[in-house]
Amino acid sequence: MFRHTLKRITVGTLESLRRVFMQEHVFIVVVACVIGYFTGLCAVIFKWMIAGVHTVFLKEFFSRASAGSSLWLLLVPVSVGLGGLIVGLLNHYFNPSREGGGLAEPMKWAAIDQGRVPKHILWFRPIASAFTIGSGGSAGREAPTVQIGAAVGSLVSGFMKASSERRRLLMGCGTAGAIAASFNAPLGGIVFALEVVLGDFNIKVFSPLIFSSVIATVTARQLEGNVPAFDLPSYTLVSTVEIFFFLILGLLAGLVAALFYKTFLDIGDRFKNLKVHPVLLPAVGGVLAGLFGIFYPDALGNGYDGMNKVMNGQMLWHMALLLVFVKILLTGLTLGSNGSGGLYAPSLFIGCMVGGAFGALLNHLFPGSTGSAGSYALVGMGAVMSAVGHMPMTNILMTFELTNSYQIIVPIMVACISSTVTYAFFCKNSVDVEILRRKGINLWHGRESSIMGSLLVRDVMNTEFDTLREDACFRDILAIMAKSKAYYFPCVSAEGRMTGIISVQDIRQFMLDEELADVVVAKDMAAQKVLYLMPDDNLNDALEKFSLRDLDELPVVADPEKNIVVGMLRRKDVITAYKKAVIQATA
Repeated sequence: MFRHTLKRITVGTLESLRRVFMQEHVFIVVVACVIGYFTGLCAVIFKWMIAGVHTVFLKEFFSRASAGSSLWLLLVPVSVGLGGLIVGLLNHYFNPSREGGGLAEPMKWAAIDQGRVPKHILWFRPIASAFTIGSGGSAGREAPTVQIGAAVGSLVSGFMKASSERRRLLMGCGTAGAIAASFNAPLGGIVFALEVVLGDFNIKVFSPLIFSSVIATVTARQLEGNVPAFDLPSYTLVSTVEIFFFLILGLLAGLVAALFYKTFLDIGDRFKNLKVHPVLLPAVGGVLAGLFGIFYPDALGNGYDGMNKVMNGQMLWHMALLLVFVKILLTGLTLGSNGSGGLYAPSLFIGCMVGGAFGALLNHLFPGSTGSAGSYALVGMGAVMSAVGHMPMTNILMTFELTNSYQIIVPIMVACISSTVTYAFFCKNSVDVEILRRKGINLWHGRESSIMGSLLVRDVMNTEFDTLREDACFRDILAIMAKSKAYYFPCVSAEGRMTGIISVQDIRQFMLDEELADVVVAKDMAAQKVLYLMPDDNLNDALEKFSLRDLDELPVVADPEKNIVVGMLRRKDVITAYKKAVIQATA
């Protein structure tokens, strides 16, 4: 009897669990956790690989130099050049397309390839980037880690035979986990995936991203301990005057970011024109970078040690200022010559040096009204990266998460937004978006704009829609809305001309006031200034107008003078049409 009861309870429990896990949203969350775990594991292993290569290639040289044998530094160019040669060989045999290690590739995989990541990325990218960064090349490990996380998400979705939409989401889960594990910052990872890779803040994607990011962070903490990414100074806002100083810092960061953008791309163009075998190109860039590294070793590699020095007041301001330009040059030499790495850490380094030098100057001029130079270095990091990567939200939230200080919120917001606006005055695109544009891929809000530009409103709009007569009473309006699935209703005159538009939201205030509801007509409730589209507009034009007022639906007018509505276009129909076009283009 007991065994029978126990068996029945066990079977019932297992059946209940099966039903729970068969629910789509629960299943996706479970898969996201798996992706987060393996992404966190890969991120830590990749970090260890870089440390191992650094030990073999460079650590001994610097140890002997610090002991007084400075001649050993003359071997630094050999080390960086040898790392470049290895990467050149890896590119030649295993990466013939020579896709870089930056964020441009994950953005392309999400927008064009619908979450499909080349399988070799999972093993190729950590090896190539470990040799580039570990040997002393000026590049960051964060973007390669994002590529690794994207490959993990793509691999798991391939096993599941997932749809393109789900595959893209799971790839995004990998990128969120990658940033979270890299910086020990789960919130930053979530916002990064939304803002940079997916370009989509749809509420449906939040849960999987949250779980993937958290699990990746926990996994990295279990392997390395709960250690912050940087040795951060304590931050306090000394006076309200500092808000103005942070605004100026943001403007300076935007200018430096624009200089970085132009210098980086220009050096890359020059390397493309060199008559050197592609295998040798990264070695040439490595040797040149290594020559500067003899005199400025803090600018080599990812630069984390140099950033910690500035943030803790262990570097003179004029050296920090000089390293801004040295780092820009070395990053261009390393990555412009097809080295494997990203721009995240170099951008943080450049911002840290700008902020540290600016903070030291303010400490000298206004000693009683400003915080430490390290606090300005911290804000400068986020400001330059916000501009270079067009990711202000990511850097605002990540800086807050890293410092765990509410006082940093206003300064980092002011600096990040002002730097991004300043940068946009000189440069239209982020560096990664510009790299894709030069390859013929035009991204806009995470979508490929050339595909969007080829699709017309007339092909996507809904020609069956409901309208409201402008003299319709409130009860007639309610009757029409009750029978319709639409949310927006054009308000038309007796001649059929559109005189306004009413949404379901617009009538709610009248539903609570019965006396008012008896006297108002449709024209009284309608919004008079209506954004509209024309049938020959493309979907890029449509998305831009949707974004202006955060609308979900727009009327389509054939002739603006007659103002007669011929259709309605919904935002979700635009996205659906785009996805179908991408699938056809990549089939």
